Amino acid sequence: MDDMYRQFLGVLLVLGILVAALYLLKQRGLARFTGMRIGGPQRVMKVLERVPLTAQHAVHLVQIGQRRVLIASSPRSCQLITEISERDSPPLDVQ
Repeated sequence: MDDMYRQFLGVLLVLGILVAALYLLKQRGLARFTGMRIGGPQRVMKVLERVPLTAQHAVHLVQIGQRRVLIASSPRSCQLITEISERDSPPLDVQ
């Protein structure tokens, strides 16, 4: 019985360390948790795709409600490139 309690406490200790590590990573912005939200509000804005151009420049396809916009980002600014209509954009598999 004593051995079983030691194993159980060992498992709890490892799980506690994992939870603490995930909490610290989330606080520092190094981890992001997504999944099903139960009872929470649905997101209005979704990043559909990101294409890096250089190490610090990228193009983002963002859906805001029913609109899709293409945005360029750099370390100093963000700029709207264009709005893409539903008929011009291919259907995307967004989860």
